[in-house]
Amino acid sequence: MKFAIIAAGDGLRLAQEGIVEPKPLVKVRGERLIDRLIRIFMANNATEIVVICNEHMTDVAGHLDDIQGNGLNGQPVPLRFVVQSTPSSMHSFYVLRDFLRDEPFVLTTVDTIFDEREFHDYVLSFQDRIAHGVEALMGVTDYVDDEKPLYVGVDDTLSVNGYYDAAQADSRFISAGIYGLTPSTLSVLESCVEQGESRMRNFQRALVAAGLQIEAYPLTQVFDIDHAEDIRKVETQVDCPSILHLKEEKATTNFCGRSYEEYLLVQRAACYSPNSEDKDLAVLHAVGRLLGNARIISEEELVESFGSHAESASSDQSGIFHGYCHVFSMARSPEALDCLGQLEQKGMLVLNSPVGVRACRRSNIDKVMRENHLPVPPDDDSNGCWVKRGDTTAQSKEDVCFCRNKTELEKTKADFARRGITDVVVQAHVKGDVVKFYGVEGTGFFRYYYSGDDSETKFGDEQKNGKPRYYPFSSSSLQADADTLARLLYTPIYGGDAIVQENGDYVIIDFNDWPSFSRCRDEAVRAIVQVFSSFSSSRREGRVSVEDGC
Repeated sequence: MKFAIIAAGDGLRLAQEGIVEPKPLVKVRGERLIDRLIRIFMANNATEIVVICNEHMTDVAGHLDDIQGNGLNGQPVPLRFVVQSTPSSMHSFYVLRDFLRDEPFVLTTVDTIFDEREFHDYVLSFQDRIAHGVEALMGVTDYVDDEKPLYVGVDDTLSVNGYYDAAQADSRFISAGIYGLTPSTLSVLESCVEQGESRMRNFQRALVAAGLQIEAYPLTQVFDIDHAEDIRKVETQVDCPSILHLKEEKATTNFCGRSYEEYLLVQRAACYSPNSEDKDLAVLHAVGRLLGNARIISEEELVESFGSHAESASSDQSGIFHGYCHVFSMARSPEALDCLGQLEQKGMLVLNSPVGVRACRRSNIDKVMRENHLPVPPDDDSNGCWVKRGDTTAQSKEDVCFCRNKTELEKTKADFARRGITDVVVQAHVKGDVVKFYGVEGTGFFRYYYSGDDSETKFGDEQKNGKPRYYPFSSSSLQADADTLARLLYTPIYGGDAIVQENGDYVIIDFNDWPSFSRCRDEAVRAIVQVFSSFSSSRREGRVSVEDGC
């Protein structure tokens, strides 16, 4: 999905009140307005971000040029920008229209401030509503803090039926200035400009008049930064966490008799993470930077510190565990899981818990999904089938094999047996788009990507399904099913694979604990810290046991 930012206003009112920076570069909570939007859009899987700024904003154009060349916060940004002065926001939108014709997009002005988590849910909902024929999903709010609010008329199903300059009986919301639009709306925009219209509210009225299917999406507080006072309001009222602010909220849980802020991060052994060791380490480093006071060790070092797996954690008063009460672990070896289990018995919180990691062996995942009526591949294997190692995740290409017929199936099973692997799962091959998903259960964080959109792959098995055709499907339903599975397996930090079929149905073909999140690392890390805080609070209040959920 594309995102567009209108940043071509002159910021005159701010300048009159002593704010000398161009509005896009004004900082709110230590972050420039334009940087904040770009960061949020990248965290919501932006395929491209297009921006317009005016010809007088040379500093803004220079800043955008720097982002285009060097990225933002170390992350490359697919950015295009136009430097052009326009008479109105609608004309700025008109200038950007040719960049937005090929896929749905979300448009906003540079000074719109909203809750990032609500925005993520809004984007997911927009993707879902597009599949149901919606041509525009408009952000709305019942919080009125606008000098000239645009009231939005909606029916009981939140379908938009009008826009008004004054409140009406059916207009309990006002426009939030966040527009989810499909390319079909651009012809309406062009007609508005041809007819001499110059205000975004008249464009919205024209969408209704054209009979397009428009729905409203309620948000809580949404602010525009028009005055210096607005900056103060955002600083004190709006819940829009950034890395900086999540850092201030990290848990200091009293598990060991006093409060600690020290964290132990355990990296997965290379054999459990083929071709992904660097990505694993990168996400742990990102967690460590956010938490502070964190140490990264390998799972081999974890096991060695226990002394042949027999030394109890309680006897280690001066070694690696002294002073640590929180553990973030990617470990998978039985020996490391035994050690982590002892740390849990001592009172340390371990995420993902060794109970959950053990529950993520493939044969158990298949059993749990079937018992709970989650979408699994059908029994019909007329298109061939996959034989997968069932006792753990794939450690080599030979652990996942495609079979065209029964003869190949029996031969492959025999090959597995000769390797000492008797626990196998057989899945029918399903035609469709391979979708890789990533989530942190209980936080609202969920991202998905199509295999084939980039070069990331472990063993290349996704090539069997060919290039993605981008069949429409309900990403919110996939998120709900993935979160359900995460709860059942006690694995809040998770990833997996699904196949989306031509009719929009999907099946989950793989699920695993703690992926590397390389495509969405920064936002995933914030969610990981968030779920840790939630689990630690629940344990303090006695609501969660490490055995819950399995």
